[in-house]
Amino acid sequence: MTQTTKRKDFTQVAHAVFEQATGGPPVKTAKQLAGREGGLKGGQKRMQALTEEQRLELAAKGVAARKPPAPSDAGGVKVTKTSR
Repeated sequence: MTQTTKRKDFTQVAHAVFEQATGGPPVKTAKQLAGREGGLKGGQKRMQALTEEQRLELAAKGVAARKPPAPSDAGGVKVTKTSR
């Protein structure tokens, strides 16, 4: 039975080179960890501080950003479906 090896892509090779050159994965400082912890709490605290009306406005803004644009006018040509 032959054994196949999976080839690494460019980013995997670059990551391996980085770890070999620096002696391992980067170590996060206490300041970085505290910033992440605060960032994870931030959105929830912000939503609790908003009124219901403000939350509804933000939700409507998010829906509008995700909604596809309306089909444009086809140069004044009206397309109708005809039966045969």
